Amino acid sequence: MDKDIVDVVVLGAGVIGSCAALSLRRAGQNTLLIEQYRLPHGRGSSGGLARIIRLANTGPPQLTPIMDDAYRQWMKLSDIVKEELISPAPFLVVSQREESIRKAAASVELGGKVPIWLTPAQANAKYSTRFTDDFRIFEDTMAGVIRADRCVAAVQRLYREAGGRVLDDWPVTEVRGGQPLLTLKGPRGDVQARALVLCAGPWTASLLEPLGVHLPLRPVRTKAMIWKNKTFPHACFVDLTDPNYFYVLPALDAAGRCKVGHHGGIVTSPGGAEPDLSHLTKDSIVYFNKFFPFEEAKPEEEELCWYTVTPDKECILDRCPRHSNIVYAAGFTGTGFKLAPTVGNILTGMVLGHDHGFDISPFAAQRFAHFKNPLPLNSKY
Repeated sequence: MDKDIVDVVVLGAGVIGSCAALSLRRAGQNTLLIEQYRLPHGRGSSGGLARIIRLANTGPPQLTPIMDDAYRQWMKLSDIVKEELISPAPFLVVSQREESIRKAAASVELGGKVPIWLTPAQANAKYSTRFTDDFRIFEDTMAGVIRADRCVAAVQRLYREAGGRVLDDWPVTEVRGGQPLLTLKGPRGDVQARALVLCAGPWTASLLEPLGVHLPLRPVRTKAMIWKNKTFPHACFVDLTDPNYFYVLPALDAAGRCKVGHHGGIVTSPGGAEPDLSHLTKDSIVYFNKFFPFEEAKPEEEELCWYTVTPDKECILDRCPRHSNIVYAAGFTGTGFKLAPTVGNILTGMVLGHDHGFDISPFAAQRFAHFKNPLPLNSKY
């Protein structure tokens, strides 16, 4: 790396880091996007073909306008690249717990939309499911399926076309804070910048620890399954009964299959031995054979991935107290992809001192100031 100085380094070229880099470059910043692996790769949280995008959520109320804006931002990007990045699909939300489904429905209303309530019989007739009378069910019609691989490629292409630079296969081992310049050190050299946006997923906590920021982040290894189902329509689904919910979405592959899973996994370290995730397969087979008319008794393929969790399952968007020129985004607990364009704009506003228009106070790291018990490694999540 040449010894030039950039305005902003974005560390981590997943979807959130890539969106932040594009937003910064559009704001006129001399931006460098650094990724530890050679691009493209599937070792992080942004790989695969498909993700759900929706308005319904069970997070704090401040999350809903971020989700609503992100949908519009993805559609704008789709128009710019002249490629379908979102495939519209209704989102079927079910739960046997009244509190969780009421909260999800309230988030749709907060976004200015109307949840469409269905009886179990109506839902079963429409979706060929088999839910019993103890389920509460509604549709979020402002939902869809994000074409994940296309989105990452499109954002990175737009960033490069805007003059942004990418430095991949370039691991960072240390962040040294400083004013007016900070330094990123690695086995292949140093980089200096006036500001840093850190979007490094499971590696965020270890990079911030020497700077006095202690985050109770835990990386989770999980998997989705690809299952043949020609009866279930082009729609998305989640069951909020279990906090580690079951979900379905179109896999968006040539075979027209479904991507399904149980949102759990094993807390472990990236780069270590692969954990045993057979419990996720077993739980999913039991659940989906009970409630869904899948044509086969078990899934055809499995898709491994990572996500990073916080104790309350909400993300962290904050600034390093000792070094105000370092901001970071982490701990999206498997739901960050859909938010990426808006989170990228928020991070740009934080770096430049501009009003980004969103209340991010519920996502501050301070809420974990006295937290002492992060999930131990090799525990089920």
